[in-house]
Amino acid sequence: MSKKFLLPGRFPGDICVLFLTSVISSIGFSITMPYMSLYLNNVLKIPMTIVGLILMSAQVIGATAGLYGGEISDKYGRKFIMVRSLIGRFILFIIIGFVIMHWHNIYSMVVFLIANSILFSFYIPASQAYIADLADEERRLSAYGLLRMGGNLGWALGPAVGGLLASVDYAYLFFVTAFCMLIATVVLLKFSRESLSLRNKGRAVSPILFNKNNQVPAINLREIFSVVYDRKFLAFTLISFSIFIVWGQLVSPLSIYSVNRVGITKSQLGILFSINGFMVVIFQYFITSLIPNKKELNALWLGSLIYGFGYLSLGFAYNFSHLVISMVLITIAEMVITPSSQSYASKLARAENRGRYLAFYNLAQTFGWAFGPLLGGILLDTFPGRSIFIWLIICIISICSTIGFLIFKDNNEAS
Repeated sequence: MSKKFLLPGRFPGDICVLFLTSVISSIGFSITMPYMSLYLNNVLKIPMTIVGLILMSAQVIGATAGLYGGEISDKYGRKFIMVRSLIGRFILFIIIGFVIMHWHNIYSMVVFLIANSILFSFYIPASQAYIADLADEERRLSAYGLLRMGGNLGWALGPAVGGLLASVDYAYLFFVTAFCMLIATVVLLKFSRESLSLRNKGRAVSPILFNKNNQVPAINLREIFSVVYDRKFLAFTLISFSIFIVWGQLVSPLSIYSVNRVGITKSQLGILFSINGFMVVIFQYFITSLIPNKKELNALWLGSLIYGFGYLSLGFAYNFSHLVISMVLITIAEMVITPSSQSYASKLARAENRGRYLAFYNLAQTFGWAFGPLLGGILLDTFPGRSIFIWLIICIISICSTIGFLIFKDNNEAS
């Protein structure tokens, strides 16, 4: 296999810094989040339907607030938002670590999940807009693939560490995650530049949030939601929503199903997620290179189809080896869908409002991620044991996404 398929090409140094930041922050995030549902279910004894509802509510609130972050990133810069998001999450993880160490309480976890979701929803559209600012359309798909590699290198390393820490004390998960957020903040702050300044040379971009009267600038809700009048973008977003529901099964429902139903250990769960991460690190750029520019829609319907079969195979899993096969299929689908969806959404977005458009797309993505765990929790509570019906329903949603992308492709790709 040629090295050009495994290694990224020449990208601006600022994109490489964002890649490194993504690696570090993802290591921290993946140390904590795969075990969050286990903590809520096994330690706090909360039913999985309620766990799914809590996760959904937190993500919906966060993504809605993230629309404001998208507007700020258009006006004041992508780096401005990303740095403050990482600092906020560093402080947040430190606090919740101390809380868990001394006090197991559902209310504190709800507050934590909402706050973390808000900060994360500020970071994601800003980072995606940062890529779109600095990479031209021909290189953008590869650049998003690189960013995906960074995130999953973290997912390859983090869960295995988290499995060991969770076996000792859940609080340690949050302290290590906080330390990773601090390192990521320093790297981004010291070594990256503001993409709006680089894209618009000669036009200064204010690095402050407040105006001359020391007031937060007004954000017009009508302007924020003007994205819905872009019918092509709205249709693509609505179709994507269904595959995001499927995507949302990966962390919480799959973790509970694997540990409590199939019977693997927490350490094996960490290895399972590490397989997901290492596969992306090794093969993401190769798979991205196989997707021709302007053929993202072909990749999206095919990836959705693979997703469906990957999750359906979980219904036939009886041991760790079977789960590994399912994870391989699911990961292949992710590697096809993730950069393709980000690249196509950025191409549909208007250049002057990329933050707004991508924040709206992130809202749909987060709604899918949020509803996904709720749906998974309901299915787990409804169907006991290793029921095939849990994953058959998820497979049907994937097939609906496949059909949706095919129809969208036929109606729009030629134009």
